Parts: sequence; C-alpha cells; structure tokens
Amino acid sequence: MELPQADLEMVHALQVFPRVSWAQLAPILGQHPTTLAARWERLHGRGLVWVTGHQGAISTQGAATFISIQCHPEARESVIARMCLIPEVGNVEESARSWDARLTVFTEDWAHLTHRVLPVVRADPGIAKIHVSVMTGLYATGSHWRLDVLSPEQHARLRELNPLHGRQGSEIVPQQEQLRRLLAIDGRMPAAQIAAELGIHPTTAARRLRQLLDSKAIMLRCELAQDYSGYPVYCQWYARVPPTQLEEAVQRLRSFRTLRLCATITGDANLTFALWLRNPVEIAEVEWALQKVAPALQVIESDVGVRTHKRMGWILREDSTATGQVITHEPTDPGGSAEDRKAPSA
Repeated sequence: MELPQADLEMVHALQVFPRVSWAQLAPILGQHPTTLAARWERLHGRGLVWVTGHQGAISTQGAATFISIQCHPEARESVIARMCLIPEVGNVEESARSWDARLTVFTEDWAHLTHRVLPVVRADPGIAKIHVSVMTGLYATGSHWRLDVLSPEQHARLRELNPLHGRQGSEIVPQQEQLRRLLAIDGRMPAAQIAAELGIHPTTAARRLRQLLDSKAIMLRCELAQDYSGYPVYCQWYARVPPTQLEEAVQRLRSFRTLRLCATITGDANLTFALWLRNPVEIAEVEWALQKVAPALQVIESDVGVRTHKRMGWILREDSTATGQVITHEPTDPGGSAEDRKAPSA
C-alpha cells in the first residue's frame, strides 16, 4: 500500500518544511492551495499523515534511553498497552526477536528516569525481564528522513522558503513547555490558535514560536503511516564499532534517506540505528554497505519490527495510521500522569 505520487510529493515537502503554507507550496508542486489543503485534511483525517513537535537540541540535560522488555506470554498485549500510556515513553516497537518490545524513553534528566520511569516499568507484573541502554550521542532521528519524490529544484526552493536558521541558544522562552505540548498534538497549529490556547496575543505567540523553532528548542517532523510509505519494513540494528571507525559508519548511515535513528549507546553494542526499508533483502545490503566503510563493525543484533504501537507520543493503529490520541507529559508536574488528548483532525 503506497500513497499516490501527488500525496507523497506533499508529504516530502512537509518533511523539508513542516509549517509551509499551502500558498507557498502551491507553485512548487503545481497545485492550487485549496487543492493542497483539501488533500492534507483528507490524509490527516484518516491518520495517514501528521506533523508533530518534540524536544530539540537545546536540551542538554535530558536523557534518552532504550529499554527492551520481555513479557510473560499471556501478558504481552496488556503490557504493551500499559507502556504506551507512560508519557515519557515516546516510542513502543513490537519486536520479532527475543525481546517482545523496545521502548524509547525521553526524560528531563537521569534522576527522572531512575526514580520515576524505571520503577514503573520494573514493577509491571507482566514483564519478566528488561535491558537498558543509555544514549550517549545522537546523529539522526526520524525528523531527518526523507521520501525521494521531489526534484532537486523543488527541494531547494522549499529549503529557501524555510526561515529557520538553527541558532542553538540556551534562553528559555516563556511557556516553552506548553508550546511543546501544543505542537506535539499539531505541529502545524496556527499562531492564532496557539494564542487562544495559551491566553496570549497572537503576535506574542508567533514570536515565541519563531524563537523556539529557530533555536531548535523544538523540532518538527512530518510523519507518515509506514504501511503507506512504500517502505513497510522497519529494522533496528545493534552493533559494535571501534571508535576509530565510528565517524565513517555514521556518515554512511546518514546517506540513507530513510534513516530513522542513529545513536551511540551503552552496553555490549555501542551503536544502534534504524531504517525503513522496501523489503527484507535490503537488510543485508545495508550491512554490506557499512562493512565497506567500517570493516571492523560487528552486527550484534538486527531486529525487524512487527508493529509500531506508539511513535513520538502518538498512538497508532495496527495498520500504522494515527488514532489521533497523543500522550503528552504535563510540564507542571514532572511525575504526573499523561495528558491524553486528541489531535484536531486525526
């Protein structure tokens, strides 16, 4: 199942510039703005596409952790459902290997992970075993992946339109966490709606939004239901690579357009990476390409995903489409419960 070319072109454009207006995009894609708006509403309403925001590079104190869990056989489904409800658990991937699921956990610091999140996971009666790896360096995320449908000229024109310059400052913008939650639910939320939600003037909302996005305090990404992307196979690798060959391996991985994750971690493996692929044959091709540039790289495990249950806070259906349910973290109570909200149109 792959979306029509015109739909994929629009998604690719929003990957490059998630908040591009339909009037800006229309001449690039050769479509009328109202046609693009209607197409987006149709796709978004079916949960096929969505734009979401997440904590960006400005956060230097945060911690990202990968937790593999093994469940008691009869408790697998219920455990996965409970893990999805933990707000700090951004991603829940059901695994085809010995681990039943893999969690990606985002916390404000190490203490939050060890004192609040890990105890909840360890106390779950359906979990038999867990394995924790801490991220020590991040080289690529899902916000970097691209479809390969726009021409180089179209891609260049979109980049020119994008006003973000990536000045990574350290100043905290007022109501930053509230803005992050709103953008997690709808990364294309208009400034006027943000202003209404936060009780501020639209001009103030627009200015704060620009500051956050320009500094990369918040990153936006256009997501696409994987089953409709043309790349239905999800594979995550765990590898051991000597420090002297790490840079070569990372640069080769970054050349893959559908790279969803590349990070260094603690444990037996010191590198993990994940890609969306067209078919399982490409798994061996990726490993062969890496061996050429990093001959000493050793693949410890390659894990083909069965299903993604949660991606960056969004709960997904079995066919990978978004339900519209977004589990966000309440900033006024770091240890509080999830704020369970519906995205406007999904």
